[in-house]
Amino acid sequence: MTMLPDSRSVCWKNTPRNPASRVGPERPAASVRNRNETRPGAAQRRLLRNRRCFDRLSGCATEWTSGRGGPDPMLRRNLFRAIAAGATASLRGQPVAASASKPVTRRIDEMTSREVEFYLKEGGDLVFVPFGPVSGHGALIPMGMHAHWASALSLLLAEKANGLVFPTTFACFAGATRTFRGTISFPIHEQVSVLKRIASGLHASGFKRTVLIAGTNPEDSGGIIAARSLFDETETPYWYLQGLRILEAPEIRAMYAGYPGNFGGTLVELASLRILGRERPIPMEAWSKEVKHEDGGDQPAELAEDIKQARRFGAVGFRYFEEGNHGNHGTAGIMFHGKSDIDMTVEILHKCADLVVPALANFAHYQKWLSEHPMEYIKAIDRLDEK
Repeated sequence: MTMLPDSRSVCWKNTPRNPASRVGPERPAASVRNRNETRPGAAQRRLLRNRRCFDRLSGCATEWTSGRGGPDPMLRRNLFRAIAAGATASLRGQPVAASASKPVTRRIDEMTSREVEFYLKEGGDLVFVPFGPVSGHGALIPMGMHAHWASALSLLLAEKANGLVFPTTFACFAGATRTFRGTISFPIHEQVSVLKRIASGLHASGFKRTVLIAGTNPEDSGGIIAARSLFDETETPYWYLQGLRILEAPEIRAMYAGYPGNFGGTLVELASLRILGRERPIPMEAWSKEVKHEDGGDQPAELAEDIKQARRFGAVGFRYFEEGNHGNHGTAGIMFHGKSDIDMTVEILHKCADLVVPALANFAHYQKWLSEHPMEYIKAIDRLDEK
């Protein structure tokens, strides 16, 4: 993008004016002016000065456009729009609104407290709280996959919707993966307590829209309970968002339709790490490229039917017994439609964020409406004359 030099370094009187850049007819000479004509007001005079300033700026722009030797139409249009916006605001007697500055980063832990303060003062009110456990997924998926997915989605949403991202919370329920070394599972009530403390503290400091984000289950249980509890205690909605639900959207499924491998956690993890700036080599690359046709189930053969029937009608506690119960089935490193499957998955995660952005406006409207309609007990109003 062509950058304009600082106006203080430009000597306007030595800059040739571009006759072709004039907008509108020449200003009539004073001797020709009708004596009965109403003298322009202060606002109109400011507009005329702005347009003359634009003439000069256009002449300079000719020399600032990548050495092409001619005016850049897009640059001219942008310059005029900026000047016209200021002039229009002046005509209405209103100050020109200062545009909110973009934060140096979207990650709260990398910002100064002053930068967070200024973000809020400039109208920002949105924060994402990603969370997920450190849990085992076998040989092909790093252990932070759930949390990395939530963090990548949070970062994309923050960039697209002018929000900030709180550091990832790993104090989460890890469920059946506790049999993998390195997995740390927190009781659900502890996960709920941590999420509630973070979300309520952020709300108190000025973040009015707080979104709790998980990648998938089992950490979803704590996220749902935290969001529900916060609402019941405060009447303020907190949104729980889950990456897996977004992946199930038809628009997303269409993006990997026909992929010859197994689209799933392996690709989502590697794409998430790339988005977070933490890209790593594909684990066991040769094995990752192999297409796996069956996963063998998540329980030993002796228990498969028992667990199947329990899940058919409800839920039951269970754990994993070997790597293949919860891993080693995904693929990565396969070319698809002329690009790598990791590139494809990065695009998919961007699309996931794009799908969610409009819902953030719905979330804001929902919050506002509830604040204007305080909770009250329901009263019967229909068919009161009947017994």
